[in-house]
Amino acid sequence: MINDADKKMITHEIRSSEKIPANFSNFYNTVFPNSLSENSWNFVLAALMNPDSSQRKECPCNQMAYKIFPILEIKNKQWMDQFLVARYIEQHYIQQDCLEFNFSHFDFLENRKGLLKLSKSLFNKEMKDITPLEMGEILALYEAPHRNNRFRNPERAEVRARHFLNLYKKNVK
Repeated sequence: MINDADKKMITHEIRSSEKIPANFSNFYNTVFPNSLSENSWNFVLAALMNPDSSQRKECPCNQMAYKIFPILEIKNKQWMDQFLVARYIEQHYIQQDCLEFNFSHFDFLENRKGLLKLSKSLFNKEMKDITPLEMGEILALYEAPHRNNRFRNPERAEVRARHFLNLYKKNVK
């Protein structure tokens, strides 16, 4: 299924991803409860039981598999292959590694790829120093960078940032 070149590429991509500070990982895991401890089996089962659930989006390794799948050298790709790639990634890496890959490789627009560039250009701060509301804004941008951009659509950006902050406050109790 996954050849050695693909395995090496996955390993390289994960190892070269920028590390996420604990404050942001904790915020993410609080907004999306258990997302850093679950695996894609749990998320797929939840999605099957509740098709309206957004839980499949919350599994970092499933997101990583979705992003990396098109560049893998798998012949005759089928829908099940992506799930098998996610399972391979989960067997060899933890959800935190996948989360770091996802945010390191995400283009937040305006030449801001990765959390370090984003926090510097948007907030003029180090990632470890950002506030929960600013973390909410990052999740809003991660969700939809065009629609939730504070310069293009300030009202929507603030509403979405507050939405994630409110989820955080609700789940922290």
